[in-house]
Amino acid sequence: MMTLKKRFYITSILSVILATLSWGYKDANSELPTFLNILVGIVISYMLLFYLFKTGKLKTNWTSSIIKIIVYISGISLLIFGINMANRIDDDQESFWVVNHNIWLTDLFGILLALLIFYIIFSWAFEQWTKIQTLKNDKAKAELELLKTQINPHFFFNTLNNLYSLIKKDPDTAQEYVLKLSDMMRFTIYDGKEETVPLEEEIKYLTNFIELQTARYHKVIDIDFKHRISNKDYPIPPLLFIILLENSFKHGVEKLINQSFIHIELQENDTQILFTIKNNYDPDTHIKSEGIGLENLQDRLNLLYPNGRHKLTISNQNQVYFVTLELYKS
Repeated sequence: MMTLKKRFYITSILSVILATLSWGYKDANSELPTFLNILVGIVISYMLLFYLFKTGKLKTNWTSSIIKIIVYISGISLLIFGINMANRIDDDQESFWVVNHNIWLTDLFGILLALLIFYIIFSWAFEQWTKIQTLKNDKAKAELELLKTQINPHFFFNTLNNLYSLIKKDPDTAQEYVLKLSDMMRFTIYDGKEETVPLEEEIKYLTNFIELQTARYHKVIDIDFKHRISNKDYPIPPLLFIILLENSFKHGVEKLINQSFIHIELQENDTQILFTIKNNYDPDTHIKSEGIGLENLQDRLNLLYPNGRHKLTISNQNQVYFVTLELYKS
């Protein structure tokens, strides 16, 4: 962004150059010195008006686009007028303005006119591109917020049902888990609104969820959550893994009578974050529909990690679900 001081320096130098050219021209019959003096006046007037508007001493209701149009039209008109005036110089008479029968001032004004027109076209195209990108970003943010509002009720509906069952079975233990649920709600309501959270906080959230879920079942569950991270403060979008973990309970542990298991591993290194989860399920009660949770997760991933920056793989073999989510750091 050009500062007021920089504009002052540029317009001062330009005024001196134009005034010197006008003073050094000796042909009294030419209108060119008059044109150069007009340019000097316009440059000085521009600087004066810019200063008055910039400091608030003068105010206008004109929009910046209208001001730009006026400046562009004025600039093009002045350059065309300058070309017309320069062409009136006698190119058969050697002078400061004529070199080898070529009026170099005409060429100069022509180049400036071409550059101005190119700048106008380029700046307009760039402005339109910027507006399109801004609209896309705003649309992506709006879609992401909508997906978050869909995920949160979906999760808490199941969690509250789980807690209700636990309260009936063991009221004392339920008090402890109410605190865990409170911590999870704080994370979801407040931290969930942030663009990113530390990876360590996301792990704590998943751990609390596992404890709340396993507390409601009257059976032994082989559940193992391993996490190996090199940077516990690495920023990550919140609530990104919970759908995968929730599905492993909903479609696996909940349907199986015994010998159910969930094995989870979260790894973080210099290049990626790798989240893997596998669980067994009962083929007689298995439903092939992915549901809204997994669909929302895929939509979020497309918004947060576009252009191949993520990979979600889901496979099914020997009544065991394997899910792998890879998030690439660059």
